[in-house]
Amino acid sequence: MQVRRFTPAFLLALAATAGSAGMAQAAAPRHAATPPALARSEAQARSIDAALREGRLTAAQADTLNAARAKQERRARELATAHPADVAAALELSHQQDRLDWAIRSGKVDAVSAS
Repeated sequence: MQVRRFTPAFLLALAATAGSAGMAQAAAPRHAATPPALARSEAQARSIDAALREGRLTAAQADTLNAARAKQERRARELATAHPADVAAALELSHQQDRLDWAIRSGKVDAVSAS
């Protein structure tokens, strides 16, 4: 097997190219990632559908829960785009999503109809 030897200049140029590509990638905005509140809303939609299919929720309950979820999802989109640093609003939305999770599991939609 033949050993290849590279010049120090070539190795430095290679390192500089690899380093600048990594820095450019690190500096690129990461808008492709789904905000956690939206990912949670999508998971809740799947949970509502599953509970409806399994008979743990009636169609009316599922409609109520989906309406509350859609309202929360609109708020999550608004926060993600217009007010990403509003911590108090994000915490309030998280609390509402906690209540929705509980309502999905328990089938008690009264807790979210007022949300």
